[in-house]
Amino acid sequence: MPQTPPQIAIVIPYYQRRAGLLRQCVHSVLEQPGEIRFRILIVDDGSPVPAAAEVAPLLSRAGDRIQVVLQPNAGPGAARNTGLDHVPAGTPWVTFLDSDDQWTGPFLEDAVTALGRDYDLFIGNSTRTGQDKSRFEWEADQGLDLQAARHPILDPERGIHEYHGDFFDLMVRRTSLIGPTTFAYRFEKFPQVRFDPGIYNGQDRLFKLTLGQDLERVAFSPRIYAYEGEGVNIFDRSQWGSVDSIRLSASYIRLARTVLATIRLNPEQRIFIQGQLADARHTLVANVVHLLKRRRSVNWAWVLSAFREDPTSAALLPVQFWRILRARNRA
Repeated sequence: MPQTPPQIAIVIPYYQRRAGLLRQCVHSVLEQPGEIRFRILIVDDGSPVPAAAEVAPLLSRAGDRIQVVLQPNAGPGAARNTGLDHVPAGTPWVTFLDSDDQWTGPFLEDAVTALGRDYDLFIGNSTRTGQDKSRFEWEADQGLDLQAARHPILDPERGIHEYHGDFFDLMVRRTSLIGPTTFAYRFEKFPQVRFDPGIYNGQDRLFKLTLGQDLERVAFSPRIYAYEGEGVNIFDRSQWGSVDSIRLSASYIRLARTVLATIRLNPEQRIFIQGQLADARHTLVANVVHLLKRRRSVNWAWVLSAFREDPTSAALLPVQFWRILRARNRA
C-alpha cells in the first residue's frame, strides 16, 4: 500500500559549529501540538557538527519523520533547494526552519489550518536575539507594519486573519516582515520556485518576492511562533566596518539587480528597488573607504568582482569617493 504523503514538509538547512542547536530545533518540531503529518528534511551542508549525530537521540521518537540529506558545503540557498527537491510526492505544503531557531508556539497547527482553507501563504510572528520587538513591529513606519486589527478575522480561536490589501507591494517594501522560520506556503502551486545560491545575502528576499508576485490569498497571525537564535549568521558578522561588509554590500547590489530583472514590478515599485540599488552601490564604496581609513584589510578580489558584475558601481566610484570624503571632512 502506498505511503500517505505528509501534509507539510519542514526543510532545515544545516551548517553549525556548535553542538546542540539542531537537536533543540528539531525537538521544537516534535513538540508541536496536534495530529499533523509532517516530514523533517534536514540538509547537512557539510556541517562541522554532523546532523546525523545531532538528531540520533531523537530518532526513537521521530521514527521515519526525519530524513537527513548530505551534500558538500554550498550555502543555505543551495541546501534549501536540495530540501525542496526531496519533498515527498503529493506533499501540498512546505515550511522552513533555520537550525539555530526553534518554534515556541503552535505554528504547524495554525499553518495547516490556514493553508487547508485554500490560502497560498501563511505567516506568523517571531522574536529574535538582539531585538526588543517582534518581527511584525520592526518597521517604524506604521504603513509597513502588520496590525491584525486592520484585517478581517478568519479564525477567532486561533487568531488567524486574512490579509486585505496589496500584499506584494508590502513585500517589495518590507520583505523582512516574513521571518525565515514562520512562513508556510502552497508547494503544490509553486513547485518550481527555488533559492538563488549565487546571492550571498538576500536569497530569502528574492524567494519571497518570487512567490509574492503570484500569491492570491494570504493569511497571518500576530501570535509569536518562533525564537530566532544566533548560530551561524551571515548578516550579523558582515556589519558596517567588518571585513565581510564588502561582500555583503556587493550581494545587495546583485540582489537589487536580480529583482529588477526577474520580478514583475509596477513603476513605483521599480523606483523603490532602484533606490535600494543606489544605496547598495554607495554603501560598497563607503565600506571600502571606511576600511582603508582605519588601515584594515580589504578583500580587493570581492571589490573587483563587484565592479565587473556591476560596471555602474565602478563608474560611480570617483564621484562617490569624493562625496564620502567631503562629508567626513565636514563632520
